[in-house]
Amino acid sequence: MRSACSGEPFYKEHESKRYCVLHFPGKEKSADFQVALQRKLDAEDFNFSGVWFPREVSFSQMNITTDADFSWATFSADADFTKTTFSADAIFQDAVFNGNANFWTAVFSAEANFCGAKFSREGEAEFIGAIFKAADFSTASFDADAHFNQASFRAADFSSVTFAGRVSFEGIESTTIFDGPSALNLQFAEFEKPDRVSFQTLTLLPHWFANVDARKFNFINVHWNNLGRAKKEIELLESEAAWSTHRLLAISCQKLAANAEDNNRYPEASHFRRMALDAERLETWHGFGFWKLSWWYWMASGYGERSLQALIVLIAIWLTFATFYTGVGFARWEPKLATEADVVNAKRDDVGAPLEFGRALAYSAGVITLQKPEPKPATRAAQTVVLLETILGPFQAALLALAIRRKFMR
Repeated sequence: MRSACSGEPFYKEHESKRYCVLHFPGKEKSADFQVALQRKLDAEDFNFSGVWFPREVSFSQMNITTDADFSWATFSADADFTKTTFSADAIFQDAVFNGNANFWTAVFSAEANFCGAKFSREGEAEFIGAIFKAADFSTASFDADAHFNQASFRAADFSSVTFAGRVSFEGIESTTIFDGPSALNLQFAEFEKPDRVSFQTLTLLPHWFANVDARKFNFINVHWNNLGRAKKEIELLESEAAWSTHRLLAISCQKLAANAEDNNRYPEASHFRRMALDAERLETWHGFGFWKLSWWYWMASGYGERSLQALIVLIAIWLTFATFYTGVGFARWEPKLATEADVVNAKRDDVGAPLEFGRALAYSAGVITLQKPEPKPATRAAQTVVLLETILGPFQAALLALAIRRKFMR
């Protein structure tokens, strides 16, 4: 950190350590500090690494064209960066903000590094309307409220961040806060008050909520991109997480589904539940696990969530078996049994004849509805086909009824 105070003389000792006026940790230095600060600003020297600011400081509306290094700096009071433009890197790594941190409409044209920064509960972190190209807030801690309303991020890393107060990401209809498929990373972030986390009037992606519990978040007027496209979301997540991406997405979607269900957003909850099951299905053989019951459940009715899909499959079963009935034999007559001798001598038609397609349609519908229609199957092939439809048809009809019931329950 000594590069920040190059040329500065010894100022005072503190706890047996020697400090210059910039790094001395005491508010009594305010007047002398202001002189040294102005000297650096006049020289356009924005290396403030480890500097201890004794009072409120303002860099408002400045256009900083060189790297601005505030790493390990301590702001003992308010820090005002309103409308400040950072044309080069802005480094606030491990900086401590003991007052309000005001970055209203600040512009970060290069990297904004707030990794490990500490925002104390004595003030709020205000990034309203700020524009970020790449923002790294990983491992930062916000002990008070943090506001990112109407901000803009091409990439925002909030992994392993601790939020103790209210957190808000709010946009307006004509703006986009998160611009890009990998614009937000919340993995392992901790929210001490999850019911005070709000995302409003935004476009979000499900995989952004991997490794974070979103069940109590407030999602208001949110549009979800890739909703129902588990494969696409898994591909995006693989660029951010190295392991168990299918399982991570499944867990995230389950929690988002619970959130939507609790807040009466039932169609959205249905999409998330189906997406969670799709993520698990795609983990094996790219989703083609026909030997699994869950795969057939997906094929038959979209896991009991898609009534239209279940109806289409039921119609396909009806038409398919009707077509089969035009190629297998059905009894053309039944023997007349008047006496015991007729029973002994009776000869049943075991060759039969196929049905015409029109009659086959009616026959197939009768089998699906368990009506035992006439004529009876004459050959083993016909008996096998009827038996299969007797099993598959009612089962598919039950899945259709389940999907419709779920829809109306919502």
